[in-house]
Amino acid sequence: MAELILNSDNLTVDCEHGETILEASLKKGINHAHACGGNAKCSTCRVYIDKGLENVSPRNEKEKQLADSLKLGPEIRLACQTTVCGPVEARRLVLDKIDENIILSSGNPIAPRSLGEVIDASVLFVDIADYTAFSERTPAYDVVHVLNRYFYIAGNIIKKNNGRILDYYGDGFLAIFGLDHQPGHAKNAINAGFELQKAIKKFDTEVHDLVNSSFKIRLGAHTGKVIWGTIGIEGMQKEAAIGDTVNFASRIEQANKTLNTDFLISEALFKKFETCCVVNGEYEIEVKGKKGSHKVYSLEYVNPTVLV
Repeated sequence: MAELILNSDNLTVDCEHGETILEASLKKGINHAHACGGNAKCSTCRVYIDKGLENVSPRNEKEKQLADSLKLGPEIRLACQTTVCGPVEARRLVLDKIDENIILSSGNPIAPRSLGEVIDASVLFVDIADYTAFSERTPAYDVVHVLNRYFYIAGNIIKKNNGRILDYYGDGFLAIFGLDHQPGHAKNAINAGFELQKAIKKFDTEVHDLVNSSFKIRLGAHTGKVIWGTIGIEGMQKEAAIGDTVNFASRIEQANKTLNTDFLISEALFKKFETCCVVNGEYEIEVKGKKGSHKVYSLEYVNPTVLV
């Protein structure tokens, strides 16, 4: 007999030898979701092992196949396939019908990244300088025309550098590098930034007469851990990157306006390429939600082939 504490239910469950967590919790009267009937064909019974991971059985082939498809970390286990041989603390991750519907409504409960995955990535935020003034004095048709042309150019540069634009927000966008565990994402993010600067200088001359003003961009980049997953309801889902790395990159980009700079990167990103980046400014910024001040570096355009 092994003791299982379900922190999500504030209950202690006795697991007999060879009895799965799902069998034991159902015997205890817990409404433990198991949409596929406990056959490892869905993940609704999954639990997160808070303590005692060494006291649960290794994944069998059925669980391993589903876990690989969903990219589940070692702490997330299928209750229908997992037995306990010692003290374990765990919590159910599907607590009610809403949770279950979120997983099953897509029609494909083993869709990659549907549960979220922590990856190493680099994030680049790009914003149009003085966009409000530009949009107010430019006819609506011309605004859309210019933006479509701009995003077409920018999107191809991001793609060329193995990145992906995950979100547009009016005058700017969020690009991420390192999806699917691509190596060299930090270099790719900086190179993409430099190529964007070069391309937008040419773009500025092309549209200057149309918008009757300069067309400039500001960039901010950071590297670190990112939570990458699919969010939203069926039919309105999208891939999203969230977490402190993304938030910090956004704040770095916003700091350009105050510092009168064009391309700022974090200290973490700078340390990877400090011997080959041309820096024209070093600054300390304070970031909402983060303690203390943080170093950022203003980069001067260099030939992207410098970063190898």
